[in-house]
Amino acid sequence: MVTQKKKIVHEIKFVIKNYKIHQVIHWLKCYCKTDPEFPSGSVSSIYYDTKEWRFMGEKINSDYFKTKVRVRWYSDIKNINHYDTSFVEAKYKIGSRREKTRIKTPYSGDWLSMVPLNNPELCTIPYILFSNGEFLTQKIYPVFQISYKRQRFIDPFTRSRICIDYDICAPRVNNYMVSKFNSFNLTTAVFEMKSELSKLPLSLQPLIDIGLKKSSFSKYSTCYQKINNILF
Repeated sequence: MVTQKKKIVHEIKFVIKNYKIHQVIHWLKCYCKTDPEFPSGSVSSIYYDTKEWRFMGEKINSDYFKTKVRVRWYSDIKNINHYDTSFVEAKYKIGSRREKTRIKTPYSGDWLSMVPLNNPELCTIPYILFSNGEFLTQKIYPVFQISYKRQRFIDPFTRSRICIDYDICAPRVNNYMVSKFNSFNLTTAVFEMKSELSKLPLSLQPLIDIGLKKSSFSKYSTCYQKINNILF
């Protein structure tokens, strides 16, 4: 009996200035294939945390165990037409190991895009995770929304899967958690590659000349820092 070796998939993240993203996309359209299943669209997520921002503290302090809870929905690339399906997600990082639970919710993207973040019904969505055996030890609240445009490609030489997130913004917050707020756009875009390779392949090296830089960039913590003026 021959035992097949399980493939190891690496997730490598890079950043680039948002104003350069159209150069990157133009290059990828010339030399890579668009993803046949999910070529482009917009992604929106409402993140949850405790009143004391426990989950964010785990991230900022680089704790061994980190938790992230959000409800996510999808839209067209202009973020105008929202799809009916949404998902509640719990992501865990235990050291270098990652786990994720994702469950469909009964709430439409239209409803989630319009409902105020202090709406009590939003607080009930994470408890859908109970149906999958997840257990939340503290009450959590919607804290803020992050939205961005996403395009996906496949490198034809290495079969690496590429995801570009750009025009990242935080359009609204829960005023129960954040008292003062002005919506904003980040100046950074994110390039992520999933592959058996542990570094950027030669076929994608020209993107370095455009400005691609390896980074562990987090949309969630960067938006939190900007909301709370930690970066200024």
